Amino acid sequence: MASSFLNNYFGFNKQQRNGLLTLSLICLILLIVRIAYPSFIKPDNIIVENLPLVERKLDSSYESSRKHFSSNFSENKNSINLFAFDPNSVSFEQLLALGFKEKTAKTFLKFRERGFVFKQKSDIQKVYGISDNFFEKLKPYIIFSNKSNSENVFVNQKVVEKKEPQKTVKSKVDINTADSITLLNLDGIGPAFAKRILKYKSLLGGYNTIEQLKEVYGFTDELYAKLKPFIYIETVVIEKIDLNKDDFKTINKHPYLSYELTKSIFDWRRKTVITATNLKDIINDESVYKKLLPYLEFE
Repeated sequence: MASSFLNNYFGFNKQQRNGLLTLSLICLILLIVRIAYPSFIKPDNIIVENLPLVERKLDSSYESSRKHFSSNFSENKNSINLFAFDPNSVSFEQLLALGFKEKTAKTFLKFRERGFVFKQKSDIQKVYGISDNFFEKLKPYIIFSNKSNSENVFVNQKVVEKKEPQKTVKSKVDINTADSITLLNLDGIGPAFAKRILKYKSLLGGYNTIEQLKEVYGFTDELYAKLKPFIYIETVVIEKIDLNKDDFKTINKHPYLSYELTKSIFDWRRKTVITATNLKDIINDESVYKKLLPYLEFE
């Protein structure tokens, strides 16, 4: 009876036995593949970046990967360490530690070498290259250890206003290659104008004529007439744009090219090559065409 019971509930016919054998064989193959897989396939090393370094070990190559990343990061990004500093005595190395670019730090020191004295925190914005955002970060850390400088001097108990010495120019200045310190030597040019002149030069790609100084914001005819004998242009440094190859943003950035004019140029580009001849038809303004032509190249 027990034998009959087992045969009824646990017995298999030939077809069922073959199916069970096949299923068992498949399971055995999958198990072997699962066990052997790590021996043939090695996963890539895991490198943790931009996270605080704590004592951990992800795999045998973690430490070497961390060192490689740290060295690359330190080469490509200046570390910023804000601390209290006096702009009238801070050193070049300290400026770099504060986050100054090397070129800006040199300009900063040249300001001091020329006799400029920082009297208030906002004075450091007169140095070309210091943005408003960077100034706001530095502002809480600026101190003045020497308060002896004064706007006035006392003579016989009377206050006499200290007059700025008149600037003297030893030689003519090329406004395409001059830095802010050189421009400050020109009579009538202060830090604000020097900054504007350099910014407009960057937008143009270089000055082509000295008359373009009149296009700088706030530049009057009187100031231009005063400076004209002491400035000149070296046109070989002009950066040109290619209307057939450069992208929309690069072309539209030029002060002489409005958005609508740039759009028209790209509409023509889809149909034909831009040349000096058909550009004149596109612009349809002789004065703009003549001013713009020195800044263009056609390939």
